[in-house]
Amino acid sequence: MAVIFPEMLLQGMETSLQKRLRLRLDMLEMNPYQVAQKAGLGESFVRDILRGKTRSPNAANLAKLAVALETTPDWFLGAGDLAPPKSPPAIGGLPVVGTIQAGNWLDRSIIDDDDEPQIIPVARDPRFPHARQYSLLVSGDSMNERYQDGSYVTCVDYFDSGVSLKPGLIMHVERHNGPLVEVTLKAVDIVDGRMMLVPKSTNPRHAPLPLEGDAGTEILLKGIVTGNYVRTEI
Repeated sequence: MAVIFPEMLLQGMETSLQKRLRLRLDMLEMNPYQVAQKAGLGESFVRDILRGKTRSPNAANLAKLAVALETTPDWFLGAGDLAPPKSPPAIGGLPVVGTIQAGNWLDRSIIDDDDEPQIIPVARDPRFPHARQYSLLVSGDSMNERYQDGSYVTCVDYFDSGVSLKPGLIMHVERHNGPLVEVTLKAVDIVDGRMMLVPKSTNPRHAPLPLEGDAGTEILLKGIVTGNYVRTEI
């Protein structure tokens, strides 16, 4: 069933983007929140387009939306017939969607997701052809036994991957405490018979985390690290 908001019923006001977005949501049986999560966009991003609050999303975010809905940005803007391409075009690289920095708490309410992301020249992992893939800049020493400050980790969306949580995985983790969020990397390991999220760091101040969170924090497992990229100066 198509997603329709009252604002969209105004005669003649619906844009091609709104119409085609509704059509694609209906075809894939997805809701706006699911698509926003899959695309790595803000929770209200898809809903705001459907409501007409956002009529001209920037090119980078429209590209993310197209990949999540298995089509192209041009199709959303009215190119071609209403039957979208069956798969997204090849993307030359992975977007850098954030920074990993344990101990750095950010206010989610002022994080700006609209900046066009940097792209690193790393191919998608063919083991996960339909999953969202992205990269993160490593800042600090919380995982410096594996990933050095200034390098990039490549990731696949945890829920898209279909991979079960098990020791040995390196996870992209978010800790939430009210409006604050900490973005970090942790290894899955068994500590005293309990599955934990463990730093691989030479700095002893970085401590293991229980999967259920601690001290009022909530743990969200966002992605699985699939590789590491270091830019060479030339």
